[in-house]
Amino acid sequence: MIEVPDEARRRMVVRHGPDVEGWLDEVPALVDRLARRWDLTPDGRVLSGNSALVVPTDRGVLKVTPAVMIAEQEAAALRHWAPCRHVVDLLDRDDGALLLARVRPGTALPAGTRVGDVLPAVRDLFAVDGELPDLPPLGDRIAFWLGRVREQVAEDAVVRARIPLELLDRAAEDAAALGEQRGHHGVVHGDLHPANLLVGSDGPVVIDPRPHLGDRTFDLVDLVLLDPEALDATVDRLGRDVDRLDADRLLAWCHALAPANAVAALRGAPDSAHTAALVRLAQRPD
Repeated sequence: MIEVPDEARRRMVVRHGPDVEGWLDEVPALVDRLARRWDLTPDGRVLSGNSALVVPTDRGVLKVTPAVMIAEQEAAALRHWAPCRHVVDLLDRDDGALLLARVRPGTALPAGTRVGDVLPAVRDLFAVDGELPDLPPLGDRIAFWLGRVREQVAEDAVVRARIPLELLDRAAEDAAALGEQRGHHGVVHGDLHPANLLVGSDGPVVIDPRPHLGDRTFDLVDLVLLDPEALDATVDRLGRDVDRLDADRLLAWCHALAPANAVAALRGAPDSAHTAALVRLAQRPD
């Protein structure tokens, strides 16, 4: 049977709380049952994301989580995106478990990646149509995320000196207003940044959505803000290169979410040039 490494266990406890320990104790038996059901042989170290454990196998990647609803929502989004070449394929599912196609080579995007480097994936997500699955509204995602950011800023005087709560609150109001508008309505990935894109044999592959229904323009913000100093030029280019993209809406989203992105950067790499550029953008009047 597989073993759950201590670091993976620690991350899951941080994410789900101490009550997840019992579930973690049952994971080896759960994976064994699913491996027999789906004829899988685990062949790699168990990894942990923010809310799930990931088990590489010979026939795909097994992803298990105690948060069954999160798995169900991810499965619904992946089924909706099934026609997309640049989104990971869902092979099967069970309660709290997903069997995903293995992306090869499956390596991380190279340092210095910009939104232009992942345009095939962006176009896929923007182009897919069809009946929409039952998912929560984007406003829920915005409120949850920005609420957590505000808590972080309230507890950190160093960050608060650069991104005051008043600035964060105004930006949150703008983001909430944008989230209430229809925009380019569809399934929003909800967490589209370089760590959730892998190198595939035919270009970038999208993984690990936190899907909601709303304006798909939201998904481009983290990618555009990889280069804050080129914001206007990048948005202008995307307006030409991505069908049905409203460049003005994208620019509004970037301004509304720049303070939250700046907070994350200040907490992770406070002295980097990228962080400084994000802070300048966040502090810039619209």
